[in-house]
Amino acid sequence: METAHFLNQVSILIYWICFGAYSIYWVFGFTRWKLRFFILLGIVILHIVTIILRGISIEYFPLTNKFESFNAFAAAAFIILLIYAKTESPIYRMSLFGVGYGFYVAAMLFPKGLSYAPPLMLTIWYILHVPLSFFCYALWVSAMAAAVARYFVSGEKRPYDQIIDSGFQYGLITFSISMIFGGLWGYVAWGSYFLWDAKVVWSVIIWFFYATCLHLDYWPEAKWLKPPMAIAGFIILLMTYVGTSFLIGSSHSFQ
Repeated sequence: METAHFLNQVSILIYWICFGAYSIYWVFGFTRWKLRFFILLGIVILHIVTIILRGISIEYFPLTNKFESFNAFAAAAFIILLIYAKTESPIYRMSLFGVGYGFYVAAMLFPKGLSYAPPLMLTIWYILHVPLSFFCYALWVSAMAAAVARYFVSGEKRPYDQIIDSGFQYGLITFSISMIFGGLWGYVAWGSYFLWDAKVVWSVIIWFFYATCLHLDYWPEAKWLKPPMAIAGFIILLMTYVGTSFLIGSSHSFQ
């Protein structure tokens, strides 16, 4: 128990160090891409170390409360930003970074003590379901950031259209796999693949929304709707991820 407490204290210390580094990155994010890439990479590695240390402390996957949830989602957003580090638009980069930074800061509002997994989390399906959800959310945030940047460029818009399409496609694929694992987890935890629960219902809504975004390719006259739908999707994402925990209430509110 003492070792777990010590590791958690180290994790929190590194968390605050990362906070300072992410705050400074607001300046480095506008430098040449190799410099900003390696600076962000170093911070993200430290960030992941904090998550690993908490996992070692509780001897389970460290996604058991809101602090860990927001912290992990922020890490997912920063990892997606690393993938698109070469993107020229600072509006895109800093919009995506800003969302990750916002969730990282929001995590500070929650208790940082150790939270051990309840029985309903003790299944491989939970471990597979939640991280995939975070990465698909981050991909959809990336699409939103590209859509915002697209409105501020007067030249070639194709690179931003490609990021939007990638966010839609890979986000939906990842989320579909996540929903399969989520259904299996639901069956193990609650005895049902589907529940009339706020989080589950909004997950279905967001799946259909982004499936619709993909199908715009088959309707050429409607392709112009992709950027505004990417922005609207971000609002639906916030409702699915955050709103169901704080505004409606859900059996998934610990996420």
